[in-house]
Amino acid sequence: MRQTNIGWNPTEMALRSRKLNQTAGHAEETYKIPRTAPEALRPYVDLLTKLDVAGVDPSGGRLGLLLIWLSDDIQATVDTELVSFNISEKKLDVLMLLLLAESEEHGESLLSPSAISDYFGVSRTTVTGLLDFLERRKLVRRMHHPVDRRRIQTILTPAGRLLVTRAAPVFWRACAALTEPLDARDKEDLERVMGKIYANMKSQFDAKHHSEADAASNTGAKRKRRTSGE
Repeated sequence: MRQTNIGWNPTEMALRSRKLNQTAGHAEETYKIPRTAPEALRPYVDLLTKLDVAGVDPSGGRLGLLLIWLSDDIQATVDTELVSFNISEKKLDVLMLLLLAESEEHGESLLSPSAISDYFGVSRTTVTGLLDFLERRKLVRRMHHPVDRRRIQTILTPAGRLLVTRAAPVFWRACAALTEPLDARDKEDLERVMGKIYANMKSQFDAKHHSEADAASNTGAKRKRRTSGE
């Protein structure tokens, strides 16, 4: 994760060209901050291409790197908009999903931590940390499933619903602001391209999830056979 707390936009901090100016008898450091994506990307692409041993397509790597940088910047920008609610975009996402589940628009009225993990494509540990924070603030409550007591479900509290209704409009405006420089055609093109990337990322997560589930199932079967003496 790149440093984001020193007052500069993280993408602009990607490259800093040092210049030394002699003033008042001592050296003063100033930095040239890249103002365009190609300018910021160029030295990193050159470096990574030289170090590459796998034959990565430079154009694909360059766009992937830009996506990573933008994701950091977007996350920081949106979280700043939500700071007055003392909540981050990731935590608000969980609250909105739970609100959708209540209205059954998501297709499931009660969501388990594992279901939340699968929906967002993140680890169970990450979801547990998010829910711990939200529960401490009394925004969600974890409870046993009404039918299967072995299952843990998560629901919104009244305070959680209230926070969503207040924070969601601010979040939605922040989302729209991210695409302000784009015209209608740009937005259509971006949605099409990002849709492809989204589908690919979800496919990768599903494949990994199924692989891990199969490995766990095989391990359990082997243990069962050893226990039974087969």
